[in-house]
Amino acid sequence: MAKGGSRYGAGRPGWRRKCEQSLALDIRQLHRRNRLSPGMCFSWAWTTNYGDRAGSVMVRIKYDCITLDYQWTPYSGDPMPVTCSLWIDRTPCHFGGYRKWFLCPQCGRRCAVVYFGARGGRYACRKCLNLAYMTETGDGIDRMWRKQWKLEAKLGPNGERPKGMHWRTYELIQGWINEVEEAKDGLFCVHAARLIGML
Repeated sequence: MAKGGSRYGAGRPGWRRKCEQSLALDIRQLHRRNRLSPGMCFSWAWTTNYGDRAGSVMVRIKYDCITLDYQWTPYSGDPMPVTCSLWIDRTPCHFGGYRKWFLCPQCGRRCAVVYFGARGGRYACRKCLNLAYMTETGDGIDRMWRKQWKLEAKLGPNGERPKGMHWRTYELIQGWINEVEEAKDGLFCVHAARLIGML
């Protein structure tokens, strides 16, 4: 299996840019914040993990289109103004109403999220930009940790049974957590044996 990812033996290429490290515009997030009414005009900003501003755009909402205005600086050159139009498609929901989607400016497919980084400083979908998710670069131990965190999130702060949870369900979750910990220990032993063999 090929090397790659965040750890030795992950088996996935780690060279691709990650979605989590890109400036993303999510139409579901705009909907939750009531920012999709035609005629609206507002500024949308991204921040780093340290609270510093990573980028911002001016957003104008129309019925069938969202227009982004921003400054883009090419690798060699001066900042230049860019206007990027993101067309909106609608699909009916089972219980009435409809769901809004972006249409990727490059391939035209429906997507909920577009990312900055296309040619000319524009936005496109994850597939057109060949982006990967951070989870794709993890090894077996990373996946076991994520599985354990999801199981532990169903329990109380100190692993106790939440109010209203059946004892049978609680015991099942505890058993699954124990199985994950055993699998994690086994993978750690395999990685440790590999490292010792390389010395």
